Amino acid sequence: MTNRQKLATWLAFVPIVVCVGMFARAGLAALAQSRTPPAAAPPPVTVLTDRLVPVTLVGPLNYSGTVKEWQRVELSFRVGGTVSELLRVGTDRAARDLHEGDRFPHGTVLARLDPADYRRDRALAAERLSQAEAKLVSARADAESADSEFGRARRTFAGGAGSRSDFDSAKSRSEVAAASVSSAAREVDAAKVQLAQADANLGYCELTMPYAEGTVAGRSVEANERVSAGQKLFQIVDLSSVRIAFGVSDTVVGRLALGGAVGVTTDALPDERFVGTITKIAPTADAQTRTYLVEVRVTEPRGLRPGMIATATLTERKSATLLPLVAVTRETTGAGRLVAYKVVRDGDRLTARVCPVELDGVVDARAAIRPDTPGGLRPGDEVVTGGAPRLYDGAAVKPVAAGAAEVGR
Repeated sequence: MTNRQKLATWLAFVPIVVCVGMFARAGLAALAQSRTPPAAAPPPVTVLTDRLVPVTLVGPLNYSGTVKEWQRVELSFRVGGTVSELLRVGTDRAARDLHEGDRFPHGTVLARLDPADYRRDRALAAERLSQAEAKLVSARADAESADSEFGRARRTFAGGAGSRSDFDSAKSRSEVAAASVSSAAREVDAAKVQLAQADANLGYCELTMPYAEGTVAGRSVEANERVSAGQKLFQIVDLSSVRIAFGVSDTVVGRLALGGAVGVTTDALPDERFVGTITKIAPTADAQTRTYLVEVRVTEPRGLRPGMIATATLTERKSATLLPLVAVTRETTGAGRLVAYKVVRDGDRLTARVCPVELDGVVDARAAIRPDTPGGLRPGDEVVTGGAPRLYDGAAVKPVAAGAAEVGR
């Protein structure tokens, strides 16, 4: 066999040797893998848990509003004239005309018009009434005489002794006399009305305090000034009570009732606490703010004045699901949303599942959560309150009631 033939034979065996080596190496690897024990599953994480239950919360709802007077009125004379007198306050040399801030009881005369013209009008009206009454007396006397004459003429004519013309004349005089009595009576009634109006006008020469106790908020008249009927001269406010108005949402207005008690505070009087009563609840919402106007009356203001900003506090009762704040964590990926873990059963083991959390307020160390959050927590869920940093979605857990074990053991 030549050298060329030996080389060709050897080259033919090389691929066979290479293939045998590769198969041997794969077999040895498979044999080694079959003899390696499988990796052990991580042990479940011991976590503290608590079960969510709905509770009833009683809390305050605060609304701000401006304090207003209970009542306000603008006073004016019902007749025109010259202001002869303004109420004087004080005595001797310290006396002055009333001004803003003065308080007076009901019926106090604040200003007077010169009554001379109206006294003359009343005297004339009284004289006209006297004349009308005298005319009525005379007309009634004439009517009685005419009636007597007509009675005699009727009897004479009926007996055939009198003429028809005498009968008709007596009848006509009786009817005229009766008409004169009616006319005189109407004149008396008209004169009485005129006298009553004159008396009223004389009374209108005084402006008096209309409230049980009123405060002068404005004065726009001076003594000896000529004023016309209806001209606004005084602004009077009733501060025996004050009122505060504010708007509430549709979720709150249904829980309010007239007569309900409301707490009231103001920064202007930090040491005072007031109690108000709901006196008005609007039946419809404001077209722009979509809130319902509520008005509260404070009957003992003790320094509350119109213009102050006050806070009305309503008591709210609502059902809520409270989640311990220690159970809330933030995702490290994505948008970093707030989440909590709840324990669920996955086959024969318990696992932790991530649930998004939306807060609706904080009460002490617990957060009120929104139960309508998609994929969120619900009352009755068992949530992880300790050990959450070691968890991930789907992690095996061993729940222990809070306080029964240390986290992670």
